[in-house]
Amino acid sequence: MSNNQDRPIIQSNGYNGKEPTRICPKCNEEKPLSEFGFRKMQNGQIRNQSWCKKCR
Repeated sequence: MSNNQDRPIIQSNGYNGKEPTRICPKCNEEKPLSEFGFRKMQNGQIRNQSWCKKCR
């Protein structure tokens, strides 16, 4: 079993028929994951940002 640190951990709340969605905690709008960026954590994992690109 390989441990691929370059694959992002995706956190989502729903699905809009095209892609997973997430609720931005700043504007409280449900948006597709393409509206969120990614960040690299200290432990090397890659996760999607909490706030949408517009709120950041």
